[in-house]
Amino acid sequence: MFPFKKLVSLILAGSMLCGLCLPAARAEGLFTEEMVQRSLLNIGNTQRLHKAIEKAKKGEDVTLVYLGGSITEGAAAVPQQTHCYAALSAKMFAEKFAADQEKVHYVNAGISGTPSRLGITRLQQDVLSKAPDVVFIEFAVNDSNDKQSQMVYESLVRKLLQSDTAPAVVLIFTLLNSGYSCQPHMSKIGQYYDLGMISVKNALQPEFDAGRMTFADYSKDYAHPTTEGHAFIADMVGYYFDQAAAAAPSDYVMPETPVIGNFCENLVNIRPGDAVLLSEGSFPQGVTACYSYIKGWKHTMFTRTDPMVLELKGGPLFVVFKQENNEKCGNMEIWVDGVLKTTLSGHSTSAWGNPVTEIIGIGDVTKAHTVEFRMAEGDHMKDFSILDLAYVPR
Repeated sequence: MFPFKKLVSLILAGSMLCGLCLPAARAEGLFTEEMVQRSLLNIGNTQRLHKAIEKAKKGEDVTLVYLGGSITEGAAAVPQQTHCYAALSAKMFAEKFAADQEKVHYVNAGISGTPSRLGITRLQQDVLSKAPDVVFIEFAVNDSNDKQSQMVYESLVRKLLQSDTAPAVVLIFTLLNSGYSCQPHMSKIGQYYDLGMISVKNALQPEFDAGRMTFADYSKDYAHPTTEGHAFIADMVGYYFDQAAAAAPSDYVMPETPVIGNFCENLVNIRPGDAVLLSEGSFPQGVTACYSYIKGWKHTMFTRTDPMVLELKGGPLFVVFKQENNEKCGNMEIWVDGVLKTTLSGHSTSAWGNPVTEIIGIGDVTKAHTVEFRMAEGDHMKDFSILDLAYVPR
């Protein structure tokens, strides 16, 4: 058995996976061994994974972190916490390699509806602070294909590879019922950094094309695997573990330059008391209760009306805020050097209390800029929650 640590609840919760009756992934006539083998897009350099495996074999602590969206969080798996692909594959790692399975720690850092731009913003809080040995990244159906999104994804990969614990990084590519997936540019990045890559798309698409399966056999909606679909992805990860463990390791050399771009590789989070935070104004620290974001800066009808003020040299600025289907939530304006830059809405009819990330350009990165957060005119008696702020210092 091994400790199960879940980051997507309001507080970190723990449970045990020992003794559970887990689903068979390859249901007869549906998910096959051939499909599992086809999912392995690249074994990659295995030095870092071998290091994690050797630690596990010696009975040392090993931590596996899964970073991604709703599929990683476990949407549509029943029960979600124990039958999502992440929990199942982490259990496989423990069973395959660990002398003491209780020393294999699993962290699920999946948050529904979120892309890489949030992933990199919460990287320190939800991933690096756990001292990971292996990190899986799953954002293929949450990201966009534009150049900025591609550079954010590469920045995330580079930031992980260069972090203190030097974790093995493995990329997972899922797909929507429309066939949409960011696999083309993400696999280009993965190939450049010689990373392990697992493709749900490569496993399933030939079956769809040949008429042997439909998307409904894998998912009952547009994206999320069924419980059996989650177990199928876990089998893909387990197959990767086997093949990577059998491959001879060689020294890993990190490429010095990016293949697409890395403008936010050096992103840092702004915290209360930091010199760049000149005034909290009408956004004092308060409880925000949004997944792993427990506290943030929160404007309510009971706070003042003066702006929150930052002085930044660098950029861009990443603003993470909470969006709710609640008309008590209002709009917040962001002003840079006295000029209105953008307006963010805390209310949306499609929201469920989820985090949203906006990237704000603040101008010449070599000069200091004054950034103000103000409630929009007429919204001073409404609520707005800032979950996190981060920027690239110069």
